[in-house]
Parts: sequence; structure tokens; C-alpha cells
Amino acid sequence: MNHKRAAADTGSALTDSGQRLVCIAIADPAAAADLSDQLGFFGFTTRIAAHWSDLPSVVDTTRTAVVILEAEALERDSKYATAMRDLKDSRPESVFLIYISSSDSFELRLISVRSGGDAFLLRPLEIARLIDKIDSLMGSQDREPYHVLVVNDNPDEVSNYAHILQSDDMITSVVSDPRHLFPVLIEAKPELILIDMHMAGWNGIELTRLIRQQETFIGVPIIFVSSEKDIEKRLEAIGYGGDDFVSKPVVPRYLNALLRLRAARTRHMRFFMERDSLTGLLNHSNLREKLGAELKRAERIGNSLCFCMIDIDHFKSVNDTYGHLTGDRVLKSLARLLHDRLRKTDVVGRYGGEEFGVALFDTGLQQAEKIMNEIRDSFSQIRQQFQGKEFYVSLSCGIGSYPEYRTVGDLIEAADRALYEAKERGRNRVTVA
Repeated sequence: MNHKRAAADTGSALTDSGQRLVCIAIADPAAAADLSDQLGFFGFTTRIAAHWSDLPSVVDTTRTAVVILEAEALERDSKYATAMRDLKDSRPESVFLIYISSSDSFELRLISVRSGGDAFLLRPLEIARLIDKIDSLMGSQDREPYHVLVVNDNPDEVSNYAHILQSDDMITSVVSDPRHLFPVLIEAKPELILIDMHMAGWNGIELTRLIRQQETFIGVPIIFVSSEKDIEKRLEAIGYGGDDFVSKPVVPRYLNALLRLRAARTRHMRFFMERDSLTGLLNHSNLREKLGAELKRAERIGNSLCFCMIDIDHFKSVNDTYGHLTGDRVLKSLARLLHDRLRKTDVVGRYGGEEFGVALFDTGLQQAEKIMNEIRDSFSQIRQQFQGKEFYVSLSCGIGSYPEYRTVGDLIEAADRALYEAKERGRNRVTVA
């Protein structure tokens, strides 16, 4: 069962599930089907094994997979425990086992670990917690490659660096003429800059000083590559904003380890600067900024653009009835749904409170309405939980489109008006401006 629709070249903003495969092997067929449906709303591809012995044929050998199993069966059937351990041992980096149980005994947890378990969750199973655990297990598989900007006028060295970095799953942009540096910096938004100290007519210290004069790039690490042995020269370069040195000839393993560490730190810092702390989506200011950038891109190449304003219906009642912690989980479930069901190129942020904003590039009004209605329908079927009780929440959405509305302010205002109309017409609906 695949609930996540493939993104078409025509601009559909719902993405394919890619590597996100979850296999379910639990005894109760109805419970397995219900769990499959709940995970499907968040865009996972799910497969149900009628019996644990079917798992080798159900788990796709070409994809990373999470397998959900029942821990109690480990105590009843030694063959089951052995088979699960063998499954884990056969693909330790790409198969992850999550055991679920109604018992929180030390002995059962220990057996699950000995049987290849990567995680242990208690029943009743909270979907949000399960998805968080799947995320943590699959996180390294889904991570975007680090982006390194190489500033160097020697084609042979550039080719060598690109080969070294790409072999470690990093991508590169290249500037061979420093006069083109800033347009590339703005477009590529690298997580690290690798600069040669000595180029014909330029030097790395000068370029570093230029980069550090731009507030936008103050936090981007700069690594110098040089055969320079003079410690005073190195100290001078660091004093002007360099972060480290790599000596020529470059040792590939050392270069990759250093760049990966620095780039990871940059990405981590950017995340907390740009993101809403609760949902992990873009915060208000960065949502508006990126919407502005998408609007300029739409103007430049003549594409369509839609901005969708989303509001959770009766959210105050959720907080009043179930408490703010439960309300936070509802917010996170919608954030997760938007993150997983939209393209990576779409702009998704928390506008404020229970409101979210989505910018869909190269997407017409009719297609945007279809996409948001599918998300609205999925969200209304997500089972929310509070102290063993279940409840459901809906959302309303308003959509404004470019070129009908040509500025960020007008686009947001149009979407907001349409959202208000959706609320006035009874909520749980999508309205276009």
C-alpha cells in the first residue's frame, strides 16, 4: 500500500516515498491494517507480512526499511528470535527493527536487543512517537549531501577535490574566477568554502576578507588549501576569518573528515537559526523571506506560484480540552504531514500559533487546491491521542496565486482572505482567492 503520490513533471507537489519503507509484522490483521493506514497518511510506503516468516520476501533488498514486530513473540518462539536476528545481521545498515510490546519488562527488552532490536516501544502505540523513532533510525539515510564551494583557478586541483568530495557523498560548486564569487555564494548557499591560498591575481586572504564583510556569510566556515609552511602567514589568514588549513598535497581521508565535521556544524546552526523550535519548519521571518525568493524566481522564469495559508480548526478547544502538550503534538503532526507529503523544493513554515504557510512553485491554482485537499483529508484521519483517548482534528486552508497577486504582502493577504472564507463556510475545507 502506497499512500504517497508520485510528483509528476506537471508540477504536482506531492512527493514519492523514495526510501521510506515500513514493513509491519504483527499478529492482528486489523491492527496491522490500521497502523499501515496511519503511517500512510504521513507518506510512508507500507507492506504487511501475514507472518514473520514472510519478512525476507517483504523487505525490499534495494531499499532501507524499518520493520515493526511484536516483542512478546520472542518469548514464545525461539525460531522467531533467530530469524529476526539473522534479518538484522544480513543488512545492519539498512534494516531497522522496532519491537512493540504491552509489557515493559527488563527481560523482554533484553531479548529484543539480542534479537536485533533497534528500538522498543510500548502499547498503546502513539503514531507521533513511532514516526519520531523511524525518523531517528532512518535519519542518516535521508540526509541531504553537504554542499561545498571550491574557490580555485587550477582545473586539475578542482577536479581532484570534486572527485574526493563526491566519493564521500558531498556535492561541489566551483568558482575559478573570484569575480563570480558572490553570485555563486548566493545561489548555492554552501555549508563550507574551500579556498586556495594562492591564485593568479588573487589570494585567499583577500577573498576571505571580502566574504566576511557580508553578514549573510559570516557563519560559513572557510578552509584554506595551501602549501604555505610559514606559521605567521597561516595565523594571518586565520586572523582574517579563516577557520582551518589543509596542507598540499591533500590527504583525501583527512579532507573529507574535516569538511564533513565543519559542514555538519554549519547545517546544525542554520537549522536552529531558521527553524521553529517546536515543529522544525521554517519560522515566520524565514518563511516570508523564502516566499519572496520564490516569487522573484517565478517572475524571472515566468512560472506559476501558489501560497497556501493553513489553520487548524478549533485549536483553542484542543488546548482547553486536552492541554497544551497535546496541542503541541497536534501541531507537530501537521508539520510532519506537510514535510513528508510535499516536495523538498516547496517552502513550508509555521506562520504563527496554529497557522502554517506553504509556497508551491511551478504549481497552478487548480493543482494547489487539489494538493491541499488531499493533505486536508489525510490530516482529518490522523488519530490524535490523549491519555488513551482518541480524537480527530481538521484544518482549513486559503490559497493565493501568482501572477494574480504579485507581491509577498498581496499574496499572503489573498491567502488569508481565502482562509477566512473557508472558516466562515464551516471549516475543514480549502478555498481559493
